Amino acid sequence: MTKGSLITLAISLLAALAIATALVIGMFRRKIRQEGKVHIQPSPVAGRGAFAAKNIKTGEIIERCPAIEVSDTDIGGELLNYVFYGNSENSRLVVMGNGMLFNHSFRPNVAYYLDETPSGKELVLYALNTVRKGEEMFYNYGEDWWATRKGSGS
Repeated sequence: MTKGSLITLAISLLAALAIATALVIGMFRRKIRQEGKVHIQPSPVAGRGAFAAKNIKTGEIIERCPAIEVSDTDIGGELLNYVFYGNSENSRLVVMGNGMLFNHSFRPNVAYYLDETPSGKELVLYALNTVRKGEEMFYNYGEDWWATRKGSGS
């Protein structure tokens, strides 16, 4: 074999390895998503929404989301639409994971509570009733959330 053909062969093998690696990573990511109870997709209600990836029973925990409690002066702008009220009037919870992407409904099928764990605060989302696979999940943002947005055009 010539030097040129060896280089071509090496490049071809590296390309094949890269493609195989991408396929394996893609399959792994799909499997992880399928094992969860939530998937995020465009919502007919507003922007993105949280949808049931499988049937969920009444009372079943949907997701435990790590949360960081911060002062209300630490946040602003668009982030205000994605935080929860904390334990005091001036505290807010920045929630990691899918918890920030559930839309509002006055007839929610999901509720949440704050859990203090050894590793920190967690927002625990659970089903108020049976949620079918593919159904969008909502919680009620509460009167305080809406009161802070009156007249703001939001």
